[in-house]
Amino acid sequence: MVWKTLIVRVTDSCDGNCYGCLWRKSKASGFMLPITVVNNVVLCLKDFTFDETVILCPDPLNNPKILDIILLLKKVTKKMYLFIPMHSISKIRNKRILENIDELVLVTTTPEDFKVNEEKLKIILSQGFSNTVLYVAIGSHIINMNNILSLVNMGKEYGLKIRIGEIPYSTTLTLDLKPMFAKKGYTVGFSYGILYGYIASTAFIGNYPAVILAKPLSGECRKLFIDPYGKVSKCPLQDFQIKVEDINPSTLRSLIFSECPIRCRRFELIPKIEISLVTPDGKEIPSEILSLLEVISHVNSLRAACSIMGFPPSTYLEKVRKIEKDLGIKLLVSKKGGREKGITVLTDEARRILRMYREIRDMISESLYSEKGIMRFKLG
Repeated sequence: MVWKTLIVRVTDSCDGNCYGCLWRKSKASGFMLPITVVNNVVLCLKDFTFDETVILCPDPLNNPKILDIILLLKKVTKKMYLFIPMHSISKIRNKRILENIDELVLVTTTPEDFKVNEEKLKIILSQGFSNTVLYVAIGSHIINMNNILSLVNMGKEYGLKIRIGEIPYSTTLTLDLKPMFAKKGYTVGFSYGILYGYIASTAFIGNYPAVILAKPLSGECRKLFIDPYGKVSKCPLQDFQIKVEDINPSTLRSLIFSECPIRCRRFELIPKIEISLVTPDGKEIPSEILSLLEVISHVNSLRAACSIMGFPPSTYLEKVRKIEKDLGIKLLVSKKGGREKGITVLTDEARRILRMYREIRDMISESLYSEKGIMRFKLG
């Protein structure tokens, strides 16, 4: 039996800042999907039922009719998934929204975003809604494995279900994450089904299951997409669209069961960015140590950070100590005893270095993958 997915965007703008998202700080019109459009589609579907409905970002909570839309769509679907950017958790003021969905999917791209919104997450979990999912979105062509693993560990602390994949329906490129996790020594299973319209596999990260998502590469997917402007198509990545007023049950079924016109590519060649920081007299903090400091800043443990990155702890402790000696500064402080027993944290100087590293990395990534594909930046 072929899996059927309904995909809906209910607005065309977002006030979020998820790195790599097409809707990031969008200057779009703020157009909201009219409830009449949803009603017309539901009527045309008649007795047709989807296996799942995915309400996608940009932030669907910006649409004041979101609950009404959910209630309408429930008539034609078995499962309902609501995607929101993590910063929008506090916008859920109507408990009926949570009562009528199967999963609340919190989309984030960086550990920093998670940290900033951690208190909001605690509030939503305190309301007893257990089906909360952390969607670790790959927000650029550069796959930062350290960011992914840091976010997995953060979600694990709260018992969240973890999904890892591209920013949903943002590119025709198929990210193949399974070999990356296997190379790091994690157990990765075979593909077992469809979730959110993607092929799903399970990777065990420290014995914690995470679902890895990839596009179907065949043309046999069964999808229907409703955009916020009242048009329908086979897929969010497709240019061909039909106005809702021109649809009927026959045209909808033809769209759903037609062969997908999008031919997704499995990979493409991309630049690999590695940043080192060097003092005027040539003493270097290499990229791998900067990445290690970043992970330590999230997990407060040298050993845990090394485990996440696949580094031998003793070897990298020696490397850090050598850099400290060369630079004449402390980078790490271990605290023993009391409530903070056994933790390792960054010194103020290490945090300053890490801020510089992140600023340079983000500046290069932003410029390298701008819309025009032109690298233009200044370091000052």
